Amino acid sequence: MKKIKNSLAISVALAISPLVSAQDAIPVVPASVMKKASTEARKLSVESEGRATPESGYRGAHVSQDAVVKMTPGVNQIIPVAIGHPNRIVTPFGNPEVVSTSLTGGGDDGDCGEVCIKDNVVYVATKKNHPVTMFVTEKGSESQALSLTMVPREIPPREVFLKLDGEYAVAGMQSNPKAEKWEKSKPYIETIRTIFRKLALGDIPQGYSMNKTPNNITPPYCDHPGMAVSFKDGQVLMGHSLTVFVGIAENDSSKALEFNEATCGDWDVAAVTTWPLKVLEPGQQTEVYVARKNAKGKASTSKRPSLLRGN
Repeated sequence: MKKIKNSLAISVALAISPLVSAQDAIPVVPASVMKKASTEARKLSVESEGRATPESGYRGAHVSQDAVVKMTPGVNQIIPVAIGHPNRIVTPFGNPEVVSTSLTGGGDDGDCGEVCIKDNVVYVATKKNHPVTMFVTEKGSESQALSLTMVPREIPPREVFLKLDGEYAVAGMQSNPKAEKWEKSKPYIETIRTIFRKLALGDIPQGYSMNKTPNNITPPYCDHPGMAVSFKDGQVLMGHSLTVFVGIAENDSSKALEFNEATCGDWDVAAVTTWPLKVLEPGQQTEVYVARKNAKGKASTSKRPSLLRGN
């Protein structure tokens, strides 16, 4: 009480003294500093009363506020979510599955609970006031798992897009049932033609996902005389049975050349085309579309004994 009285006395003396101005006596504190100090004071007050804040167990960890979160399998990401409201988590998987011990539900049969799955979207609605966690995988595959910690806060509902790091976005890994249905809705050749037509118009086929060409997969190779063809900074569109690579071809010769699709041929190439040019003058560029068949695994075979080796 004595300290408080002394402080008040000094304040009053400064206020009535004609020789000392308020600016000289009291330094100006920025509003941002005061706001931060007030927030920290509230946190400490709550914790001192024995009640932990949602963030208290993760002090020092980075909580991402971004709407698009780059995910690396096996690396946990922390995001804020609205408490008591549905939050929309858009996953890179076509048929996601959730594993969690802190959230109930997780089915796609209408009985959702705290977790509800619709197509490639996971809805999370929890009233818990402490962090909750979950792993998200492609249903039927444990090759990639995305680890997510959600910190409930009193904020509006959020929509967060989980984007796989380009190094891990492997073609054919996230097979989408919608892409499979769309591909099978028409004959095989017509499906490829429609894909190329949509790409030329700037559209993405139904159920397909588009990313930059990952560094960990081998793109198509076009051995075309007089033309430089590159997929390094291109695009890759992943469907169910097909993956389409989009690259650039440039005529680096001194004469006009017609693009030869056969120069991009390989055992898994389904079709090749270019847009908007088929014949390129020196220095001209065009897009190259290469549709590649997704490998579904090798069938088991029996060994044939060699006639030469005798085994």
